[in-house]
Amino acid sequence: MKGCKVSLFLALLVGACLPAVAVEPKMQLDIPFNFVVAGKAMPAGHYMVTPVFNSDNTAWRMCSNDACATVLTRSEESVQTAHRRTMVFESTSEGYAVVQFWPTGHYGRALTMPNVRHTLIAERDKYVEVVASK
Repeated sequence: MKGCKVSLFLALLVGACLPAVAVEPKMQLDIPFNFVVAGKAMPAGHYMVTPVFNSDNTAWRMCSNDACATVLTRSEESVQTAHRRTMVFESTSEGYAVVQFWPTGHYGRALTMPNVRHTLIAERDKYVEVVASK
């Protein structure tokens, strides 16, 4: 009987840990336009977005065959709505710039941009473009 309880406990423990391990934060994206990330111009192409460190999701790397950039991010949370794996761009008259991405359903990352003037969503010549992950 005691062996059964221990086995049940271990099975529940493994079952509770598996979903956390199974969530893969990396994303693969086909971005059909040139864009800017952290001040660096990036060409259109196939990108892999991955955390730099396994223990900390602050720094992320966005790489294609032609270019690579590392960015610092802060956590975003969407408790009510689950997001698809997407990258969000802001479009201005100068082009597209990455503003956030969602590697998992309820937890995303926003790029930290010091010394950037915050703008209203309704400001003229600005809108948001979303690119979904594969």
